[in-house]
Amino acid sequence: MYTMEQAERLAAEFLRQKSAGWDNEVALFEEDEWKARKGESFFFNFQSVKYIATRDDKYFLYGPTFISVHSETGECRFLGIQECLSVDPFNRRQ
Repeated sequence: MYTMEQAERLAAEFLRQKSAGWDNEVALFEEDEWKARKGESFFFNFQSVKYIATRDDKYFLYGPTFISVHSETGECRFLGIQECLSVDPFNRRQ
């Protein structure tokens, strides 16, 4: 079973690999409010590096920007918009 820290490292490596050819440089948010565990998965939010550094909306990436890491297998994947809304990993729909 993975810890939050181990899962975060897996998510960061997954994001690095998947985003290698993207136009925008992206990274995981460092703040704890964008890290969560629900059920058998850990969840992390990523965003444009420029947005994370400046919080300027012109750098904000729209669309689902969540990564799920299975707590036992370590499998990483992007979440689609419907799953993001259904799971609500960061309790934003209260």
